[in-house]
Amino acid sequence: MSDKGHGKAVTKGSLKAVTKKKLFEEIVRQIRDLIDNGDLKPGDQLPPERELAEIFKVSRHSVREAIRTLEEHGVLKSRRGSGTFVVLGEPDNVVDYLAQAVVREKDNLAEIFQFRQMVEPQIAALAALNASPEHIDELRRILKLQQKETNISKQILLDNEFHMALAKAAGNSILLNIVERVGGILGQCRMEVYQSQRRSKISTKGHEDILEALERQDSSLCEKAMSEHLKDIIRIVLADHLDFFDNPLPLQTKN
Repeated sequence: MSDKGHGKAVTKGSLKAVTKKKLFEEIVRQIRDLIDNGDLKPGDQLPPERELAEIFKVSRHSVREAIRTLEEHGVLKSRRGSGTFVVLGEPDNVVDYLAQAVVREKDNLAEIFQFRQMVEPQIAALAALNASPEHIDELRRILKLQQKETNISKQILLDNEFHMALAKAAGNSILLNIVERVGGILGQCRMEVYQSQRRSKISTKGHEDILEALERQDSSLCEKAMSEHLKDIIRIVLADHLDFFDNPLPLQTKN
């Protein structure tokens, strides 16, 4: 669709009447599904509010609430006198949408690990190229605390802190925004239920290897160290807590 009309993507056939208690949430879900499936693309215009209310069989108030929610999340934008458009193609909105996608899959631990395998080695590689002396000092400080810490809860906090400091050192604002916005969900991988002294030692060793590569400013080695670190953690979680993976994905666990 374009600014000239709302085209064929949004029709009575592609949307369904809403029956759930929180009507606007179901409207949000259906519009998100159209975007995820590619039926709605950046720049496409939604039908008028009145038409949407008729399609969903809800009040215009519910439609307005759904549109407002999607606007707050940077997915839609209402333009006075023109209509409501998909604006997901703008950089900040892409970051928001990626973060929200991870949040929506917060109960699927396998997908969270897969997301980490896609993103964190690249963060490490960039950090090796862009880290300042201050960034390296901060990572050293965190690692020293981690090496001495025996309390599991504090170890988890230090683990989170190390990965966040690495993201800051990468010098890429988009990657940092993603990590910051989904930090709580990524932290699910480090929850106490998955911790053991064995994992703690392996995690610390992985951080040592990452920092060593970072200090050498070796981007390839740093990327590899992070990749191996994640594989080691996944091996332990798969071995000790396989029942937490409802639908295991093809995670990278082999060298």
